[in-house]
Amino acid sequence: MVLTKKKTAVLQSVQKGLHILKLFTIEKPEWGLTEIANILQLNKSTVSRLLSDLEAEGFLQKEGRKYTLGFSLLSISGVVTTHLEIHRESKDILKKLVSDIGETGHIAILEGKEITYVHKMLCVDPVPLLSSIGKKNPATCTSAGKILLAFQKKQSIVDLIIDEGLPRVGPNSPTDPEVLKRQLSQIKKQGYAVCIDEMHENVVSIAAPVRDYTDEVVAAVAVVGTRDRIDDLKINRFIEMIIEAANEVSIRLGYIPGLLERS
Repeated sequence: MVLTKKKTAVLQSVQKGLHILKLFTIEKPEWGLTEIANILQLNKSTVSRLLSDLEAEGFLQKEGRKYTLGFSLLSISGVVTTHLEIHRESKDILKKLVSDIGETGHIAILEGKEITYVHKMLCVDPVPLLSSIGKKNPATCTSAGKILLAFQKKQSIVDLIIDEGLPRVGPNSPTDPEVLKRQLSQIKKQGYAVCIDEMHENVVSIAAPVRDYTDEVVAAVAVVGTRDRIDDLKINRFIEMIIEAANEVSIRLGYIPGLLERS
């Protein structure tokens, strides 16, 4: 791919901006313009412009003539820490769930309008499915996605997804906004989601919510397999096991069942 001069300049600015941010450490949390220019061997006008841009976006804040890291970076680091914690605390639980059920398991989070798999555990006899760590899928036709949408405190996310149009990915993908809304309402009441032929034909996925210490749903535990392997009898049994696994992960994240209701 041939980059235009404009794109090349943007990439170079981003690279220089990241170099600036990497200078800030616990040992040296404050930097001045001249110091940065000298250590990175850049002219002061370039550094001044980059510092202004980083400050405007909240990545840096200025105190006198010194710069320190801003709250935007703290927010990003908080998200990363949460995702790492979810991955760490769910690993053993997901491994046991997959062993007990005999199907592939996932931990998924909502990123924007899609879900991302942050953990995947294959069963002994896995079925080839289009899922992998870091892969994004539509939230409206996966059990994990529907869980995360159903328990969203910000209805605007659901509205935005509906406004942009619901994708038909599998034979049963919901494309009618009213149908999706009814499904999400039911999922929130029952505490689990089951999707059949929504992401792929002949594929079943079952998911339950993972909560953190604030009672917010931050992830979903999901099991996926083919329809011939997960029949109606197994679905009911798997639902209980997946809910139990999701609750165990939630407790490890600091969730106390019924605490907010009691308070």
